[in-house]
Amino acid sequence: MKYLILLFTCFTIQYGVAQDASTYESTTKTFLENFNAQDVNAIFEMYTLEMQESMTKEGVSNFINGCYGQFGNMKNITFVETAEGVYSYKVTFDKATLGMDLQLNADGKISTIQFQEL
Repeated sequence: MKYLILLFTCFTIQYGVAQDASTYESTTKTFLENFNAQDVNAIFEMYTLEMQESMTKEGVSNFINGCYGQFGNMKNITFVETAEGVYSYKVTFDKATLGMDLQLNADGKISTIQFQEL
């Protein structure tokens, strides 16, 4: 009986991790597409309510337009690692490569996004 419970727990955890990974993969793909299209409204809608309130649509617009002007199109987003619920990626743009930390809430909305030099 102990082994059955342990086996069930392992499968449940593995399914949850796989589900998280697919949610993050989908979100990064959508973010890349919206970034390259300069669709500020779509990116703003990807954020949690707390992020929307703290950044405002104007702030998101300035962030996206500034990054696009400085770095160009996003070419790809490559997963690096997960640490304490934050997924780290390497993002290749036309003019630079940056690190990106991303965290989603339970609804798959962006609760944290941060770019930094590698």
